[in-house]
Amino acid sequence: MKIKEIRIVLLVLLLSASKLTFGQGRVVINEFMPWSGCSTTSEFIELMNFGPGPMNIGCYILTNGTYAVTIPANTILQPGQYYVLSGQNTLAQGCGNTDSLIHVDLNWTSCNCTNSTIPVTGDGFMTDGGSANEKIVLMDPSLNIIDAVSRTMPVSPSVSITTSSISGGCTSKTFNLSTMTVSYETIGISTGVDNSFARKVDGDCGWLKTTAISAHAANKTGSSSSATYSFNTVSASDCQSTAGSVSIQVSASDVNALFPMNYTLAYDADGTGTFTNADTYLYGTDNTAPSIDINNLAYGRYRITVGSSSGCNLKSFDFFIFNCYGVVLPVKLQYFKYSGMKNNQQYFVYKMEDVSNLKEVVLEGSNNGTFEPVATQYFFTAGEATIQSPLSSYAIYRLRIKDKNDKVSYSPEIKITTAISQGVHYWPNPVQDRIFIEIMSTQKADATYNIISSNGTKVKQGHLNLKAGDQVASIGLGDLVKGVYHLSITGDAIQPIQFQFIK
Repeated sequence: MKIKEIRIVLLVLLLSASKLTFGQGRVVINEFMPWSGCSTTSEFIELMNFGPGPMNIGCYILTNGTYAVTIPANTILQPGQYYVLSGQNTLAQGCGNTDSLIHVDLNWTSCNCTNSTIPVTGDGFMTDGGSANEKIVLMDPSLNIIDAVSRTMPVSPSVSITTSSISGGCTSKTFNLSTMTVSYETIGISTGVDNSFARKVDGDCGWLKTTAISAHAANKTGSSSSATYSFNTVSASDCQSTAGSVSIQVSASDVNALFPMNYTLAYDADGTGTFTNADTYLYGTDNTAPSIDINNLAYGRYRITVGSSSGCNLKSFDFFIFNCYGVVLPVKLQYFKYSGMKNNQQYFVYKMEDVSNLKEVVLEGSNNGTFEPVATQYFFTAGEATIQSPLSSYAIYRLRIKDKNDKVSYSPEIKITTAISQGVHYWPNPVQDRIFIEIMSTQKADATYNIISSNGTKVKQGHLNLKAGDQVASIGLGDLVKGVYHLSITGDAIQPIQFQFIK
């Protein structure tokens, strides 16, 4: 096995210097939807930072050779985070994501950040369907190509573009893609309305045309990576030299074609357990198949992101070089969030940085500051985990996390406002033609309801005839267009009710 001899002191110096010359993450065009049947402005493009560290994508330029959108200065994209650009502020469910509505990060119709006005009818940022051969190119503020994809080759012609300075926040640039050397990933798939073009998995080299739109979420293609190779990490402590090593094995039918492999190695220099601008990064290239091997790594926490010679097929690994004194990797929560309700069950997702020292995870609920156990998990696998609970009146949830030494920590608290509101159950969500609400009235009385759209306009109001006691009231919503709405119900005999729903 080949070994890269990187001395500990030299490694730290290289990592420190690398912040001046190398990016801390790898940003890719991950998914896009042209020719939306919802509306011209529902087109979207999703960027993703695959990591290992954060990236400042401020003043980056996204272009198709006719239009160019400049991302506002000092826009920070964290590792694993998505950034969605579109022609409107909010994409309705089915127009930007199969599961939910999407709040867009940058609206190119109103941002004052484009080279010229992008049409809101007919052809928008991208040419409408048919034989259109759209290309999308992402460049940094110095016009270096970060990523480039095209439906087929040869690419469509381009024009000279002068980018927006966004009122002086960025430096305006002039370019013409036709006169630049651009290496495109070719999608090679026919066009189609309401189909997104998505990498088979996040950061992959292969693409699919899919109706399972997933802006601001992991790609829902139902596929696996286009490559046949796999990655395996091996971390250790060499107690004779108080250092460790890592080996990433690569296998494929033609493994040599994947090399040279590129990688960015992040070192948790400040010991916080997260990778930020305060940490150190090393960019490297390995020219020799079939593995990437690094020796003499100092004690501490690392994350490495590797990619094939094409700059995609990205994969990240977290590992820890131990100090030979039986140190156990601490339990650290990366995130905890509510993912919605289905079949009268509430679903939450969380991710731990490492599960080897995890003993127990308890989902707890509360309404008054006193938390009660709702669901418990004792078996864990790497990656995102799901924990669910029956529908309840709890408005606040948290995770109680216990390690194998019985040390207890808690997640941030989540307030649920969409599925349960003040003990009131409502369904379905999203709504088709009618919404149902469980209401308790202290006496026979009338209540008033108001429905407000996402732009603050009252779109519907009416009255509910309530009887004394628990009951189910319903409101017809067949006359509402698709969107996000706020419903409020008030009356002398009931507690005020407020919640959001999706049509």
